[in-house]
Amino acid sequence: VTGLQKEFAKLGFGTEEILGVTEATLTLATATSTELPRAAEVVGNTLRAFQLDSTQTSRVVDLMTKSFNVSALDMERFSTAMSSVAPIARTAGFSIERTTAILGTLASNGIDASTAGTALRNIFLELSKSGMSFEDAMSAINKSTDRNAKALELFGKRGAAVASIIASNTGN
Repeated sequence: VTGLQKEFAKLGFGTEEILGVTEATLTLATATSTELPRAAEVVGNTLRAFQLDSTQTSRVVDLMTKSFNVSALDMERFSTAMSSVAPIARTAGFSIERTTAILGTLASNGIDASTAGTALRNIFLELSKSGMSFEDAMSAINKSTDRNAKALELFGKRGAAVASIIASNTGN
């Protein structure tokens, strides 16, 4: 537990915050068979990346546990992908829930975590540059007679495969 609390302290959490996040983090570590310091690092980084208050720890831990049970995501894949995409997802207006759901879909479709996080980040950045909404882009891909060509046109080689997977898993 000391290692867990030390990790949160290294991330700038205060004493009261650390005491408040410890129980939920212990629960996550137990559920995922993750070392306590590693669980704290991932939870703390995720809270910080989405600018969530420490009082949101249970929400984040519950989301992580659920996503690890219903998709191919696990602690390491989640951490790797989120380190690339979380700050951009937040500024693009995506919640941690929506971002995690997309990452779970990508993991369950065989996309490795680094590729998923980087490509999703690039998609968000391209959409920001173009002014197109995420929903409009996914709809455009789904309505195209050549989905790969449309995804490539919108997101280039680095985002096309991921965009195609996301689009095919949306209701557009």
